[in-house]
Amino acid sequence: MKPDEALWMVIYMARGARQADSVEALLTAEGFLVRRRAVGNAQQDGTFELMVLRSEAVEAQKFLMDNNL
Repeated sequence: MKPDEALWMVIYMARGARQADSVEALLTAEGFLVRRRAVGNAQQDGTFELMVLRSEAVEAQKFLMDNNL
């Protein structure tokens, strides 16, 4: 694990780049810092992890649940 990876937590697994873009935009608009990482050799139709700062993870997860995600 890289040192800065300890600061980030996966809060959402997106199916495809379009879904990842949508959820990432929603989180970013709400003020969360978001990182995206492809799982395996994912490309456009693969799976993506969306991560936020560990200190904001609970709040970001609650935000996603409030938005039915």
